Amino acid sequence: MRFLHILGFTLLLCGLCVRAEEETVKEAEDSSEEDTEPEKPEKTDEITEEKDVLVLHSVNFDRALSENKYLLVEFYAPWCGHCRSLEPIYAEVAGLLKNESSEARLAKVDAAEERDLAAEFNVDSFPTLKFFKDGNRQNVTDFSGKRTVKGITRWLERHTGPSATVLNDVKSVEALLDANDVVVVGFFQDLEGDKAKTFYDVTLIAVDVNFGITSNLELFKKYDVKSDSLVLFKKFDERRADLPLTEESKLDKGEMISFIQTNSMKLVIPFNEENAEQIFSSKVRNHMILFINTTVESQNALLEDFRDVASEFKEKVLFITLDVTSDKVDHVLKYFSVSANDAPIIRLINTKKVVTYTMEGSTINKDALRTFCQGVLDGTVKPFLKTQEIPEDWDKNPVKVLVGKNFNKVAFDETKNVFVEFYAPWCGHCQQLAPIWDELGEKYKDHENIVIAKMDASENDVENVTIPGFPTIKYFSAGAEKKVSRMSFKNTT
Repeated sequence: MRFLHILGFTLLLCGLCVRAEEETVKEAEDSSEEDTEPEKPEKTDEITEEKDVLVLHSVNFDRALSENKYLLVEFYAPWCGHCRSLEPIYAEVAGLLKNESSEARLAKVDAAEERDLAAEFNVDSFPTLKFFKDGNRQNVTDFSGKRTVKGITRWLERHTGPSATVLNDVKSVEALLDANDVVVVGFFQDLEGDKAKTFYDVTLIAVDVNFGITSNLELFKKYDVKSDSLVLFKKFDERRADLPLTEESKLDKGEMISFIQTNSMKLVIPFNEENAEQIFSSKVRNHMILFINTTVESQNALLEDFRDVASEFKEKVLFITLDVTSDKVDHVLKYFSVSANDAPIIRLINTKKVVTYTMEGSTINKDALRTFCQGVLDGTVKPFLKTQEIPEDWDKNPVKVLVGKNFNKVAFDETKNVFVEFYAPWCGHCQQLAPIWDELGEKYKDHENIVIAKMDASENDVENVTIPGFPTIKYFSAGAEKKVSRMSFKNTT
């Protein structure tokens, strides 16, 4: 029976989505009938430019590869919003490279038109950026940097020039350390060995970090390095971190990258646009946040205790400060149900489970921070669950409105099969799904044992129900042992 209910819901949703898709396609067809496309010019091997970006297609692609030592190619679709957002950034980088007479150039391919090229290079999403070196179309590198002017430029510099500075004496080491806040130096007795080769692979991935490499035994002695090692030098916190490599150890890129990411972060990280990516890409999923007003001296004084406790939980918890007076933090305050007047206040979020925790009491010191942090890790501190008030008309429409306060009563009702959409009001995909979900509710409104419901998951939390993104659809089957199924649907609208 449970399977039949799920199958029925699935077929109905798919049918509604297909209908929406067919309407969209029909609109596109109608539009194409009204608009007469101009005749396209014949393709030649001549290479034209748009805003310093080479325009490539099947006929001139080989020529572009042969004439440019380094070529970064964007495979795009004219209708793609992300491609349009990237366009001015891409053009700016292209102009910088051209003005510098760089050996690297930027190019683009309309993948919707040039389907054979897209298939050859396994392009399955837009925009996709591929890096070609020395005209080789067999060994192509996927662009893995940030899609910003600085990010693209930095990535290209790393892939077209020396990725690590060869260090031959103390003077060269000191110059590199003085010029950068974080430097990773590979100490290898054999620069042609497997460990050194893995190190060079990492330098092409961690492009935001500066690298040096040496086999000079005098430098081993000077910096007290006993064997092949990675040493991360930094101008903050403990100043240095070592990763010794024994003869027996099998080092992989993941281990190196994890070491670099963990130790290049400050013990206490200010939350801002510059640090956001570093915070959210961290493998440490517990994030402790101190909300403070930096214009109040007594609140700034809390940072010393916060930093001391951070050192005790390194690699287990990230310690983050958020200035409530900063611009662009309103959405963060709202998410944690915190106002600027609440500072100083502590919240902890597990970004994997997407659950938050509140530190009880108004005293923020080492003991309170340590006890709270350990309690979350041990599971003795329970999550803080947001909830709106139950609307008076929550059950008057075919789609029932759930909030934190009535979720368990409805979703875990043993007599009902409950289908819930977890949404956010600002989510575009949720907005597309809304009329389909309403129609689903209308379809099953007279079934006493079936409930179609929705919950604003940006304002309400439910314990032990993980919402990885929006929209998320979950099915709570009837019965004494309630089973929860997450359902996935391709967005076709």
